[in-house]
Amino acid sequence: MATEVVIPMLGITVEKGKIVEWLKREGDTVAKGESIFVVEADKVTTEVESPASGVLARILLSEGEVVPVLTVVGVITAPGEALPEKYRVVAPPSEAAGPPPAAAIVAEPLRVAAGPGGPIRIVPAARKLAREKGIVLETLSGTGPEGVVCFRDVVATEFAVPTIGKISPLARQSAEKFSVPLDGVEGTGVRGRIMRADVEKAAQRIAAPGLGKVVHMNAMRQVIARRMSESAFTAPHIYFFTDVRMDALLDFRQQIQGEFEKRFALRLSINDLMIKAVALNIMDFPLLNATVKENEIHIQPEVNVGLAVALADGLIVPAVVGAAQARLSEIVRQRVDLVERARKGRLTMAEIERGTFTISSLAQYDITHFTAILNPPQSGILSVGKVCDELYLDDGTVKSRQIATLGLSVDHRIVDGVVAADFLQHLKQMLENPVFTLCCL
Repeated sequence: MATEVVIPMLGITVEKGKIVEWLKREGDTVAKGESIFVVEADKVTTEVESPASGVLARILLSEGEVVPVLTVVGVITAPGEALPEKYRVVAPPSEAAGPPPAAAIVAEPLRVAAGPGGPIRIVPAARKLAREKGIVLETLSGTGPEGVVCFRDVVATEFAVPTIGKISPLARQSAEKFSVPLDGVEGTGVRGRIMRADVEKAAQRIAAPGLGKVVHMNAMRQVIARRMSESAFTAPHIYFFTDVRMDALLDFRQQIQGEFEKRFALRLSINDLMIKAVALNIMDFPLLNATVKENEIHIQPEVNVGLAVALADGLIVPAVVGAAQARLSEIVRQRVDLVERARKGRLTMAEIERGTFTISSLAQYDITHFTAILNPPQSGILSVGKVCDELYLDDGTVKSRQIATLGLSVDHRIVDGVVAADFLQHLKQMLENPVFTLCCL
């Protein structure tokens, strides 16, 4: 029996998804759980897995289509099974009849690269390279076992085969992501085809708009604008600041860094220590881990600390799950993985939406302090400025210490000023006494 492939539910606030790329072609054999297409929603690009094993008999929507979640985009059948009538290609109506209704439009079937024994067999790395270079799969000759097309086969024929169109799908995706007009972008691919790298270079050239320019918001910037407006106009913010002496925390990190790297093959950062300290502190101040739903305050059962990650075209906040109970090594592993995939656009919606509190750090910039807007529907966000040297008097002697300014923004509907002040004061004490706070981790 045929199985429908749909745009999955990508989060409680996501209504539509965009098909970025099909990883399989019509006629390809697919296995249940195998990635078959890539969908983009809000700030996240996700690979969608096949719901069943069989043959991808029909692709109903092509790359670039934006449709509501749960829309049927493809059909999988068992080998030899006939495609159900409703998914077969609809004959185009005459011009006099006018355009067909949207529900009756079915995409043209994609061409299948067929070999002597059916669809062409090609290793995933070779398929990916061929897709990026715009190489027609039918032109490839496989030198692998039983004629399988290998990576070297694609490399060898890269400059000797025709291309599919003038713009690669990944380049078109990048152009939309960075709002880059394709007119004027010089292609460096086969026969002048525009590749993703070409678009990214063009995006860098236009990243700093001049006076009088109109800059169109891409999808990510639109999401950021919507969510920040929602936060600013829905949750009444109140702000608190304190200076934290960082000497002890920096010394603690330096003392354990060598053994930590040797034991876990991971490099510990100040952000990792900050995530752990914040998570432990939230356990004593649960209102900083809450949301408002109608006339109720819902305190979340798990502390998931989000870390704001700056991207070329916006900001994304993946969350370290279970940070209060997680060992420090597990926090580092999660943080490294999340940041890496955030920069590659490979986070899942769940990894972004599961956050219950956020840390936003500008410590790498010459910014001493700043106010942060809440990441809705969370009740708190901590801002971290750069570490500065400060002179002070100690019994008449001038000494130096390292200071960082922390800022706490809270939803005043949930958190009163006294609670917020106690939270920040207690966090300050924890960071200034890291051995006591983190000695068992």
